[in-house]
Amino acid sequence: MKAKLMLAVVAALSALSQPALAEDQAPAASAAIPPIGVINVRYAMLTIPQAKDAEAALNKEFGPREEELKKLSTEGQALEKTLPGLKGDKLVETQRRLEQMQADLNFKSRALQEDFQKRGQEEQLKMGKLIQQAVDNIAKERGLVLVLKGEAVVNAAPVVDITKEVIDRVSKQHKDAGKSSGKGTGNSKGK
Repeated sequence: MKAKLMLAVVAALSALSQPALAEDQAPAASAAIPPIGVINVRYAMLTIPQAKDAEAALNKEFGPREEELKKLSTEGQALEKTLPGLKGDKLVETQRRLEQMQADLNFKSRALQEDFQKRGQEEQLKMGKLIQQAVDNIAKERGLVLVLKGEAVVNAAPVVDITKEVIDRVSKQHKDAGKSSGKGTGNSKGK
């Protein structure tokens, strides 16, 4: 009986001392976790003022070509409506003209799409470099050894999210560039 009592006391003492050991080890474990940051790149890319400027520049650059395509499409639709009332050579001539217009429309549409996509990627690359530069600076200042894309993180504490700080820095660069150039946008055409 004495042995059982002694065994129970030892078991109780060891059970009580284990949480204390775990608490003592917790700071060491958290100190071993390197400082990390998380950024939602997609959100940052859409939020920075350079994104709005890039969109405006692309619309200005490609707007006239889009209008030309709309005009060509409208002319083709109008010509197509005249087909039922035509006969003989006039019908054949109009059909050929309509086919040529459709081929021209398809060619110009593909060219516009390719050019727009290429320029859009160029603008994204510029913005990506600005964001990367801000991330690098923040990581260096905070001593972060790892910065993860927020899109790949399931859950992160707000304290590690650097997205807003990145947006603020890139926005400040934009504002400063606008002041130094005497313009509000600082855009260049890039052609």
